[in-house]
Amino acid sequence: MAYTRWNESGHYIFGGNGYVDFTGTVVDDEEVDVFICKLYGYIKDGDNEFWERFHHGNRVIDNFGRGVSVKMYNKHSHELDLVVAEISKIAAEIWLEHFTPIIGLEQVEYMLAKFQTTDIILTDIKKKDFVYFTAKHIKQEKLVAYAACKPEDGYLSLSKICVHKDYRRNGIARGLLDETAALCRSEYGFNKIRFNVNKNDADAVAAFHKMGFITIDSVKTDINNGFIMDDYVMELTVDPIELTNKFFFDLS
Repeated sequence: MAYTRWNESGHYIFGGNGYVDFTGTVVDDEEVDVFICKLYGYIKDGDNEFWERFHHGNRVIDNFGRGVSVKMYNKHSHELDLVVAEISKIAAEIWLEHFTPIIGLEQVEYMLAKFQTTDIILTDIKKKDFVYFTAKHIKQEKLVAYAACKPEDGYLSLSKICVHKDYRRNGIARGLLDETAALCRSEYGFNKIRFNVNKNDADAVAAFHKMGFITIDSVKTDINNGFIMDDYVMELTVDPIELTNKFFFDLS
């Protein structure tokens, strides 16, 4: 299930049975199913096809059920240690494969040690308001992608969005971005997402332009040890209409 702000309780709902909102309250699916479907336009009052749609792949109720399951993790989430260990492991695989030709192995290894160890990710989530999304292949029970974001002054900063090379071009990045957009709008009340993209990562720059980002600036960030991150600052305006996009993919 995707997530939204439930209008009756004011709770921020996400996940499925046994998941928690941003206050740490455990929430049951059935409390919010109908409201979420109405909000996203999949059912209307008196719609008798609700249960058929519920079980047959609409974006909200069964949004990633056709191959990939997406979950969100914040400081209230359970089993963070286990999840973060998985994220750190796949981060190393993705970064070494994707970024080594762009910035070199030495800088990739330095950045992994600086930003993506288990301890650092845990600290980011528990103490720095980071929210992580994971995408897991259901049949293979394997993490295949992740994204990370945190609120800044008036916008949501998307710090990472990474998909394993074997699962790219299946709509997973778009799915993670839509979940981030829902979080941006519903939880924080922002309408802007910003993301820094390496200037020499032509594929990523093109992909984010295709998903609606525009380039608003360029920055060079000294990350010490003689390394520089040379990035474009890209920005997406989050329109409520964008949150109704249907995206399906099947990796079975």
